[in-house]
Amino acid sequence: MENEEQCIDSSQLDPNFKYEIAASPEGRGIFFCYQCGTCSASCPVQHAFDLKPHEIIQKSLLGLRDEVLNSKTIWICTTCFNCLERCPQGVNLTDVLFAIKNIASRDREMPDAVKTLLENIFEMGRIAEISDFENEDREDLGLPAIPEEPDVEGIRKIFKKTKITELIEEGE
Repeated sequence: MENEEQCIDSSQLDPNFKYEIAASPEGRGIFFCYQCGTCSASCPVQHAFDLKPHEIIQKSLLGLRDEVLNSKTIWICTTCFNCLERCPQGVNLTDVLFAIKNIASRDREMPDAVKTLLENIFEMGRIAEISDFENEDREDLGLPAIPEEPDVEGIRKIFKKTKITELIEEGE
């Protein structure tokens, strides 16, 4: 039967999941979404998602915690804010996704790509090295050069204080 796939097993539901998201300042807007789908229609990368942005909200509100936290959608969002600009309710979906990512990074393994970015920031102070080539391009565009040495020690202190170092050290 086709409809069996769409049935939700109540044992899979976490009725407190939506409240956990909303408990953070970023997640408060989750309750204002009325599922119009404008966020999904506005998203430039929604074709790469396993769940559309409005589905993330819907499944979060239903309590489908595992499905939401295991979704690659929460990690692929480009933070372009098209969803916020077009949302008739003013739901900051990008912030809601940050709240969900925070929960996911506490509860389970984060994707290797995200871990690699964090490791690079911890080691170099940025996600990629900046060469003379990039600074020459910036000069041609009338932009200031990127400083050669970011405050790596300051970044490491922040990572340690916020326990990000624990997240990137897991699984090594």
